[in-house]
Amino acid sequence: MVSLPFDRQDLKALAVLLGAALAVRLLLFSLDGYVNDLATYQYWFSTAATQGVHSFYPYVLQQAGWIDYPPFNVYIFWMFGSLSQMFGSVDPVFFVKLAPTIFDLATCGLIYWFLRKQLSFRGTILATAFYAFNPAIIFNVAIWGQFDAIYTFFLVLALILALKQKPEFSAGVFAVALLTKPQAIALLPLVVLLIFKKNGIKRLLASAGAFVVTIFGVILPFNWSGSPIDFLSGIYFGAYEGYQYTSINAFNLWGLFGLWVPDGSLYIVGWVLFGGFSAVTLYILHKRLEASGELLAVFGAFLLLFAFFMLPTRIHERYLFPALSMLVLLLPFSKKIRLLYAGLTATLLVNQAYVLYFLNAGRFIEHNLLAATPQFDGVVLLVGIVNLGLLAYASVLLWREFESRRFKTVEPLNQTAKGNEH
Repeated sequence: MVSLPFDRQDLKALAVLLGAALAVRLLLFSLDGYVNDLATYQYWFSTAATQGVHSFYPYVLQQAGWIDYPPFNVYIFWMFGSLSQMFGSVDPVFFVKLAPTIFDLATCGLIYWFLRKQLSFRGTILATAFYAFNPAIIFNVAIWGQFDAIYTFFLVLALILALKQKPEFSAGVFAVALLTKPQAIALLPLVVLLIFKKNGIKRLLASAGAFVVTIFGVILPFNWSGSPIDFLSGIYFGAYEGYQYTSINAFNLWGLFGLWVPDGSLYIVGWVLFGGFSAVTLYILHKRLEASGELLAVFGAFLLLFAFFMLPTRIHERYLFPALSMLVLLLPFSKKIRLLYAGLTATLLVNQAYVLYFLNAGRFIEHNLLAATPQFDGVVLLVGIVNLGLLAYASVLLWREFESRRFKTVEPLNQTAKGNEH
């Protein structure tokens, strides 16, 4: 088992921090998210609660014609939908927002767990607070009511378990992340690399087995015709093919030139860009991991998630969300990382808030520099340029690491990085 570096005072302080973070989120639940999203979630919650997990997909497909969320979400729909029916006098939106909130707070606990073995109590609680009260994270969960916090929790846990040499558990948890949101695929090559380098080929094969077993265990209760591959591919590729545009409101590389522009064959270009970036990142990790340690692996995870937001087509505005959870794990160790964290917090918050305003107004953001009559939006262009600059800056940090110039500094956020003082 993985030991916890907590004592009673740690637990009390963490409980107070999480309680305050929960209170802030609960106070914001009453603010409007995207009306269409919340209505869809309420329908899925109610359907899962009344029809059960087994019949969920056939029923929704028959009644609504589409469902693009992978199977693990249905367990969450069922659990919180059942709670909503149990407490019928409570607004169902409360339970829609409560589900990701619980996982968001659990991610705060993972951050504390990871950092506590490396930092003092004060340094750890301060770094955790930077995530617990991050305005972009809070906006996504408590105002918009999106589910990005759920797969983010499993991604962070899978990475920590891989670093702590618990490969089979890491693979199983990563399978759950992938069964929650398909964009978790961005970390697959890194998890594989870490398991292989830390445990060897036999444990990698055992981890692959754990991954497959977890997949089957999660989907087994569902009513699916044909093979499991047909069942899963129908959900994943159906959702992917439903958004054939360069940028789905993401202020990234493609968003610089236009939003909701048909991508045609450009999706291949996007995947080539991401594949090339990932290959270079993984090569540097392979060469430098033993010398630089697990902080470099965390930085690699951040880079892959950030690049996944910036480079492929068909990306939504919220896909930057999990990158911040990786970056905060590095926050105490470098002022250069702090610049990235502050910058991406700002760009994610603006991207989400700006998009949500237009969505609830029933309008598209008019930005398409490639149209016959170009349409220009200064917010989209400015945020996209800042994001591109931050990706370039992060890439330089990785390259400097490859040249053995460490980005880690000796001064963490709390000057007393070692010891157990409270």
